[in-house]
This record gives sequence, structure tokens and C-alpha cells, in this order.
Amino acid sequence: MTKRLLKFVSFVTALCILIGVMPFVVYAEDGEIEYSEDFSIINFSPKTDLPIEVGFSANKYYSNSTNVDATKYFYNQLTANQKKIYDTVWEAGPIAQVKVNISTSSSSVAQQDVIKALSALNEDNPLFFWLSSFGIGRASSYININFKLDTTHYTDFNDVKAKQTAIIEAVNKIQVNGISRHEKLKSIHDYLANNIVYDNTIAEPNIFDAYGALVNGVCVCEGYAEAFKLLCDREGIPCLTVVGTGNGGAHKWNVVQMEDGEWYLLDSTWDDQTSNTYYSYFLIGNNTKAPWFHSDVADSTIHIPTGKLFSIANTALSYPTLSNDTYGVGLLRYGAKDVNFDTARGVVMVGKDVSSYVLFIENNSTSGFSRTRNGSGTTTSTLTVSDGTTTKEYLVAMRGDVNASNGVNTTDYELMTQICDTTYNIEDKTAVFYAGDMNQDGAIDGFDAIAHELYTDGTLLFN
Repeated sequence: MTKRLLKFVSFVTALCILIGVMPFVVYAEDGEIEYSEDFSIINFSPKTDLPIEVGFSANKYYSNSTNVDATKYFYNQLTANQKKIYDTVWEAGPIAQVKVNISTSSSSVAQQDVIKALSALNEDNPLFFWLSSFGIGRASSYININFKLDTTHYTDFNDVKAKQTAIIEAVNKIQVNGISRHEKLKSIHDYLANNIVYDNTIAEPNIFDAYGALVNGVCVCEGYAEAFKLLCDREGIPCLTVVGTGNGGAHKWNVVQMEDGEWYLLDSTWDDQTSNTYYSYFLIGNNTKAPWFHSDVADSTIHIPTGKLFSIANTALSYPTLSNDTYGVGLLRYGAKDVNFDTARGVVMVGKDVSSYVLFIENNSTSGFSRTRNGSGTTTSTLTVSDGTTTKEYLVAMRGDVNASNGVNTTDYELMTQICDTTYNIEDKTAVFYAGDMNQDGAIDGFDAIAHELYTDGTLLFN
């Protein structure tokens, strides 16, 4: 867990300052998020209320037909001339000047066109973090764009190229665990929280980019968000960075598209606190009320996108509409490994290495929720959760325990290989079915057998 001295007293400094190092970059003050020290065993994530049935099928999580190309999301918002600017700068990379050939008179290209193109490029590809201040020179059929670096963080364009290479190398070395998109996002979220120190001083170098996040391990919100997108891009998960205000201060965060086609907000900066890694801003929707931060208001009043990277123009990027609701896969307990509630299918997944299972299940003091376990084992138990008004019963399944022996070993793997001779669907799903459905796609097949073998020997983690 990241330790940051003086991160908060009664309030958390959650900043994110988009410090303007050049005249075109937005200036803003820190945001703050209210924090409560009073937490017990469970952080309610991603659900912020009782995990009631929401009617989703397994296909909600594993249909990829709705994915967008998030690496060119903002490019597709540009005009022809703006795309020409984007493409030319993309191909040139870090350089002092680029010549952009325009099919019409260069006078038709306004300053706002350059700003829109550079904004789109910066947000589509965090490796263009160096874009800040520029000037325009015109000729009859082309324009020259002259770039000026922020010398506080980059000595010259060769330094920028070296930092880009270091970022790519760092991204390639990071292990992202899990099979489902949800598990991979949690792995990325937790990796950043565990390996980044938030810079309260706003004095460290490269704190506004992924180099600060992934190489130096010190950054502010921009570094978190851009590092998050780079890792999602590597994993093929549609992810965007968002510029706006967070709790009234300039801020940057992410939105990701899940397999249901909906977009959800993810703020790894605010979830990374000195005491714990939280999930208050993990795959949330417009109507989500964060349990530990601003629990009295919907998130749409806290995270407000503006899309303005350059303060001198009225040009702004447009973002996808967020889901109103939090992504509905369950609750994650801080400190436990591989314990989560699948609210859609009514099952609690328990990991083979969870030693605090009984404490997790039987503690009855968390935020007005009561939990009653029925049965003595893992894959032979059920769990009833109630907030005093609504009650929900779950099957309990130890992931990989297909013979319900309360353990995961090679015997389970041998059974899995027998089951996987053909795709094995069970309409009346049991705890054993969920235990064997390693990737939770609604069937037990060869993919699950491979995952089971890796999970048994510790190569594959679900964390």
C-alpha cells in the first residue's frame, strides 16, 4: 500500500492540478474529497448499496461486439484539416516544428483547429504528453506548427523521446492479472495504487505524465489517468482519459467501456489513499454515491468533464455518456484476496488463498448490513445479506473447487479436463458450476481448464 505523508487530515487532497506550464494549458486549483476514517471490513465496491439482483446475464460481461477503438476515439471527432494536423504530428513525434500540408488555403485553418487536433492526439495517446505550447506560421497551402517544451520537466526533444521509450518499457513489464475485464481493471487499479506516491508538493519532475507514474513512481492525477489508459490500451480494454473538474478543482480521470457496451468512470487517484486502496470510484455511474467520499450526492455532481486542455480557446473534446449505475458485479473486500460478490448471478466467489473467509462472511457490523452463512463449507454454503429492508441470498463458490472439497488441487483440474471434452452448459446453475466457470462466461470449456491449471500452480491470479 502506498504511504503518503500528510495526504490528509480531515480532508484528502485529491488534486488534480493540471498545472499550466505554458500559456495554452489550463490553470486550476486543487480539488478535495471528504474522507471518513470510520470503515470496517468491507469497502462496498463496485456496489454502494445492497447488492440486489439487477437482471444481467453472463453476456453482459463477455460480449465484445460493442467495443470502440479507444485509441482513435477523439480522432474521429475531427474535421478533415484537423485530422491532417493530428496525423502529421503523430508521424513526426517529438520535434520542434512540423509542416502540415493543407488541401485548402491555410487561412482556413484556425488556431482552434490546431488546438482541437493536439488535444485529440494528446488524449488518444498519452505518449504525446509533451504537447503544450505552440505557434503557427502560414504559407499558401501549408502551416508550420512550432512546439515549445516545458523545460521544467523535459530538457529537449531527445529527452522526450527517451522518456517515451522508458514509459513503453515500463508498460510492457507490468503484469496485469485476471481473465475478465473487471479483474484486469482491478489489477491495473491496484497496481497504480501500490506503486505510485501522490505528489502533494507539486514539485517533483514529470508528475503530469505517465513517466512520473510508471518510472519515477511519483505523480498527480494526470499521471495516474494516463498510465491507466496505456495499460488498458495494452490489454485491449477501451479506455479514455477525461479532463474536467473533480470536487471543484481541475482533475483528470478515466472512463472505460465494459462488455455491456456501457461506459463507467474510474478514478484511481482518489481511490489511492494513504491508509487503504479504495473502490469508491471503481467502475461507477452518474448516480453512484461513493460510500467513503461524498456519500450524500451523486457522482455526476463531483466529476464534471469539460474536455478543455487549452484555456485560450472554446474548443473542447466530447466524451461518451456514462451509465447511470455502477457496473454490477459485486462487492470487493479490502485486504482479502479474490473474494467478490457477483450481484448479477447471485454468487460469492471465494479464492483458494483467502484465509479470512470466515471473518469476511460472519462479520455483522459493516454499515448496517448483516450477513448470515448457511452451511459449513465454501462451495457447500449459501450466504444471506440484508440491510434490514432488502435481503439477497447468494451461493458461495470457491473458484476452481469443482468437487466441493473446500480446496483447489490437481484432482479438480483432472475433473475439469473431463468436463471440457465438450462445452458444458448448466441451465440450473450450481455453486460447483460457478467454481468451474473460471472466466465467468456462463460455460465450462477448454479456456476454463487452462485457467484452472494456471490458477492451481499460482501462475494466474484473480486479485
